[in-house]
Amino acid sequence: MPNVMRSSPPRPSSVSNKARSTTSSKCRSSSVVTDDEMQVKNEDALSHMKVEFHDKIHREYPVQEFAKHVWSFDEKDHPDLHLKISSFSPRPAVVEMYNDAPNEMARAVQSSIIFVQYSSATGVGEYTSFRPDLTWSTLPKSENPPWDWLPLFAEDILQGNVPESTSTSLKRKNPDSESDGVEPSLKRRKINAVTSHEAQTAKYLNEMLSHGIRSFASGFFIKDREMQLWYGDRMGLVKSCTFDWQAKPALMALVFAAFGTANLARLGISPFLEFSPTSPKFDSYEGGHIVLPVNEVMIGDNQERPSEDMVFKIDTTRRVWTEWGAVGRGTTIVPLKAIGAAAGRFGTEELVAKMAWSHASRTSEEKFIRIVRSKLQQKASSYLRHIVDLKCFVTRNMAEMGLPRAFMNIELAEDDKRAFQVMVMRKYEQLESVESVDEFKTVFEHVVRAHHWVWMTSGVLHHDISTGNVMFYRGADGHVVGMLCDWDLAEEKPSDAEYQADDDRIFDVRPVWPEGPIAATNTQEQHDMLQSIKGEDNAVPQKHPLRPRYRAGTGPFIALEILKTKDAPLHRYGHDLESLFYLLAYVCAVFDPTRHRFRRFDAWEQGDLDCIALSKTSLFLDGEPFFMSTFSSSHKDYRPLVEEWVRPLWTLFSRAAMKRLTIICLVDTRRDEARMGREHVVAELDAEIASSITAWRKMITYDAFMARLGLPCHLPTDSDCPSCDVPISRLRQS
Repeated sequence: MPNVMRSSPPRPSSVSNKARSTTSSKCRSSSVVTDDEMQVKNEDALSHMKVEFHDKIHREYPVQEFAKHVWSFDEKDHPDLHLKISSFSPRPAVVEMYNDAPNEMARAVQSSIIFVQYSSATGVGEYTSFRPDLTWSTLPKSENPPWDWLPLFAEDILQGNVPESTSTSLKRKNPDSESDGVEPSLKRRKINAVTSHEAQTAKYLNEMLSHGIRSFASGFFIKDREMQLWYGDRMGLVKSCTFDWQAKPALMALVFAAFGTANLARLGISPFLEFSPTSPKFDSYEGGHIVLPVNEVMIGDNQERPSEDMVFKIDTTRRVWTEWGAVGRGTTIVPLKAIGAAAGRFGTEELVAKMAWSHASRTSEEKFIRIVRSKLQQKASSYLRHIVDLKCFVTRNMAEMGLPRAFMNIELAEDDKRAFQVMVMRKYEQLESVESVDEFKTVFEHVVRAHHWVWMTSGVLHHDISTGNVMFYRGADGHVVGMLCDWDLAEEKPSDAEYQADDDRIFDVRPVWPEGPIAATNTQEQHDMLQSIKGEDNAVPQKHPLRPRYRAGTGPFIALEILKTKDAPLHRYGHDLESLFYLLAYVCAVFDPTRHRFRRFDAWEQGDLDCIALSKTSLFLDGEPFFMSTFSSSHKDYRPLVEEWVRPLWTLFSRAAMKRLTIICLVDTRRDEARMGREHVVAELDAEIASSITAWRKMITYDAFMARLGLPCHLPTDSDCPSCDVPISRLRQS
């Protein structure tokens, strides 16, 4: 299974956290940064693109096949257009040629949408403000088009005006190779690294996929007379063959005809999004609907089939939010209100649709939600109110979504394949919307308890506890009710044998500490300490076969053992408890209750997980001075909570971190003794290591966690809940 962590990637400088405005999508900031500011952001973005897509670009895809599969255009389906395409003649300069060519082709086949071309417009977005060289939009030319409403982009790198003559000045060594419009050198070239031009193009695809309700994005790149078509989805990018548009004007005409006649779905807009057929513009969600087909949609926990489509109106008083980045789940949150038959089922409360592309090989989020809710209903029903109230959902594979990649005959590893899911649920408030410390404490306590009873009743671990996934709503009495949301990375409990084999691994392979330069925030003593416990061998063959392991979670909240271990350990209940501690510490350290936002926590919000691990190691091993410096900027309202809750838990997790370090030192000693042939000492160390591991694993428990918070493990309302002493295996079987 590939790495599914949610770290803080090296985004452009303006992209540090999720945008958390609660304003309408029409009211997004449209400020334009200066050229100097944009240049810095652009450089950061290009660097990130080269890393992000280094192994995710499929190159030299045939142009005609690209037009067919991406834009659903086949020249044979438009015989009346053949003459226009074959007689198409480029104009003297490429920019001039762009002005109305796509619309000429669109009008030839009665396209319903006519786009207005922009040149060097600033794309307004949640995260950055890049200027694509060329794009099309139905918005008036006087406006800067938001990325949400850009159907495609073009990157145009000209080195002077292109001569009016169509005679070529490019001297090809092998004219016979021009049959597909690809330079011979390009055919032979095997490119692994992402070039600067590719990174520049990927940057725009990344922005398009970070905005709006999209399944994929497309566009093209031109450098002088060379043209390439580009496609991007949640699995990577596809680049077409390069062709000389002046020597082969028919290919360029084909491209213009293809995207000029494509409908919104073939330009990447979600097929579940529908607009009024009388509106030719793509510039607002006003009047837009999310339609879940009757033959696919499932209702609630019981997967009931409705008798008609479930239709939801997009609520434009709230904003559509899309996760930053092209590759991955690409989570999009769409505010909704039920209408028609859906309103009859779900009422008039505010809803949201969560749309995401999850790994096809993983258990889907809706299934985990249904498992968790079913088990709670049977054994701990009082905690149902803290788990997502799923109204309805639809799941599709790539082909069912009409995703071009499904038909492009491009090899894709099984672990890289994704499936799409849309889930409609109740709208919950973000954690930073709490009105007081007491409200936060209530939400936190609710989530800790609910998480525990989910574990006890269904053996499911969340894997991704973070400030973005802990939310709340207000009950009829106005009091907050904590919610644990986003179960897309959840996992069922491994067997006891698998856990034992995972611990046995410590005899064979020790955690691998960060290679290369240590972060500037760490002292030389820390560097020396880490280097002293780093082993000479980074890997030793394992004795026990284990299920695939991978890092899961959001960087600032991932447990230290998972961060530090190169071959990640199996996820345990204690890891989720540690994530809950980091959530508490994060809120106390950087939450600004007057502005209802989280400031940036630089030490934990980095793209390099090793650097986050070093910072957390310092928190646990460097004692009181580092603890005090971590919370030196805490808001005055939250400083008492640092002493009341954070410090007792910090002491608990610090002891566990020191115990883990002791085990590593014992393993080092055992290895040295084994090399010297001192078998009796090795046997003694084996026993000591085994007992130390057992003691270490028992340190972080629900009882210990709640005791440090000064809270009882059980509430009077837990009368229907089983005792903590009942083994999980028995609970799950009952």
